[in-house]
Amino acid sequence: MTRGLRRGHRLIWAVLFPVAAILLAVALLSRPEPPLMDEIPAERAGAAEAVTVTEDPPSEDEGP
Repeated sequence: MTRGLRRGHRLIWAVLFPVAAILLAVALLSRPEPPLMDEIPAERAGAAEAVTVTEDPPSEDEGP
């Protein structure tokens, strides 16, 4: 009984380990590249403060 379990576990790991290794390699290789920083973060923060967002006034068709 013990030999049968050991053989089964060896067979499972012989299949699962290569599959898991391939999936891990694919996941690592297909991850997106980090964005390039082409401007200083302080300048970006200042530019964000300069831009103001305005909301459209409610249309007359909509109720209160």
